[in-house]
Amino acid sequence: MKFKSLIAVSALLLSPLTFADNILVVMSDKAEMTLKAGKTYQTGFYFNELMEPVKRFIDAGHTVTFATPSGVAPAMDPNSDSLQLFKNDQDYYNEHKKLLSDLKLMDPKNSPVISFDRVEQIGIQNFDAFFAPGGHAPMEDLVIDDQLGRILKAFHKSSKPTGLVCHGPIALLSALPNNDQIVDRLKQGKKVSPSIDWIYAGYNMTVFSNSEEVTATKYYLDGGEMYYFPQDALSAIGGNYERSEQDWQAKVVVDRELITGQNPASAIGVADEILKQLK
Repeated sequence: MKFKSLIAVSALLLSPLTFADNILVVMSDKAEMTLKAGKTYQTGFYFNELMEPVKRFIDAGHTVTFATPSGVAPAMDPNSDSLQLFKNDQDYYNEHKKLLSDLKLMDPKNSPVISFDRVEQIGIQNFDAFFAPGGHAPMEDLVIDDQLGRILKAFHKSSKPTGLVCHGPIALLSALPNNDQIVDRLKQGKKVSPSIDWIYAGYNMTVFSNSEEVTATKYYLDGGEMYYFPQDALSAIGGNYERSEQDWQAKVVVDRELITGQNPASAIGVADEILKQLK
């Protein structure tokens, strides 16, 4: 009996939950995006692009660590709090809204979000996968965050799954040694040349398409105009851009460790590819 009990305890200790992977989920801590002519747009993370993957990760038994540049609780893009983005299924929407509430991500005092400083203190090597949702917010800060660039380079060097969706892939520019100069040129409408120093040069990838951005600009930016579109930026610096046949259709591109999704409909596909690479 003692021997059988020992086997039972060993089986419990060796269960998948014991050796769960730790997935680093990175978000912007900005609630506004700067537009041309001094205008701004209220934004943040896109609800379904964050919570559909996060729920999948948690349901699969993995640990999820949330981080923003300064450790500030993130904001949610108000336009993303939509039943339509959750299959027009009220129960499905409610499940994800409850999880968001239970996690207290947006609670200024009780949010579990940590800073990039803390991520580096813990050790980037202690995280097994990376995920970044969209919303326009990454274009405000993540795109030029040198700490994020170091984090991405560490994941790249270790060939660990690196997933980003919708506007999230614009954060890949942070891995450029001169990311601030590149973004300045993009904002000024100047030509940007491919960078051989970019770790993702030549990778196949996707991001929110120009045509989808035109539609989003028309309906969501209140007449404001963006400085540049993500598709143009990633293509200009050396990414091989791919897109769906039709706007708003799910599109996931996998190239080595990099997993990118085009739009809100692609969030689940990116999460599933991350989980597949973690097996």
